[in-house]
Amino acid sequence: MITVKKSLNNSMLLVEHDQQEMILFGKGIGFGARPGTQVNAAGIEQVFIPLEHLKSRHYFSLTNTIPVAWFDITHDIIALAQAQYSEKLHSVLFFTLAEHLWFAAERARAGQVIANKLSWEVQRYYQKEYAIGLQARAMVEARFKLELGEDEAVHIAFHLINASGSAGQDTAHQQVQLVNRIAEIVRYKLNRSIDVTSINYNRFITHLRYFAERILAGKISTGAGEDFYQELLKFHPEAMSVAWTIRDYIQEKYQLSLPREELTWLSMHISRLSH
Repeated sequence: MITVKKSLNNSMLLVEHDQQEMILFGKGIGFGARPGTQVNAAGIEQVFIPLEHLKSRHYFSLTNTIPVAWFDITHDIIALAQAQYSEKLHSVLFFTLAEHLWFAAERARAGQVIANKLSWEVQRYYQKEYAIGLQARAMVEARFKLELGEDEAVHIAFHLINASGSAGQDTAHQQVQLVNRIAEIVRYKLNRSIDVTSINYNRFITHLRYFAERILAGKISTGAGEDFYQELLKFHPEAMSVAWTIRDYIQEKYQLSLPREELTWLSMHISRLSH
């Protein structure tokens, strides 16, 4: 059973479930809710976060400082974003993004602009997240009648990258930097023009994004067939050589040894780019 402990506002409830405190979100879920009553599970839309550690307590405190309108716009942005992801976005996004947007608005009203040094990289390698960021920025500006900085779409994109990955929170900057560094290695080693609008390049960048996530999470793939690796080594030696350069970089930077499965997949994508 889910029991109401406190109505935080019309959209959020502090509840207890299996002797554990949680926050639930749903449009209108907190209206008229009284402590001790049961929650109708059908009305739960979004957040389901156990309040059992320091960060969660911080998120809980935000409900007392951030106006409910900012949680409402965050809910709408997450709904917009979730429709474009097959995986479930991490529920903590509801609080981290609401907090970010609230402070971004405060900075905008004060005339303060924070540039993002990885703006170009996000726009090139994380186009979906950046496009959602542009939509989200427009939604906030229209609803609250203010003008946010250009890079605000990039800042929002970073929150989405964090919420969609398995490498853990606050790794988005590292992921973007790693994707960019590997792409630079490939361009330099191949030493030829690469069509960045091609399907092969888009597939390569998609692979790099998941590859970077695995590296940062320490969950590299294993188990590729030896025959496939040897075939690539024989017929695509240039691509394999580039993959070895990436292997050496990962070993030096992250102290991780790439198995042959990772090298095989890298080589396959690189060979398609080289042709």
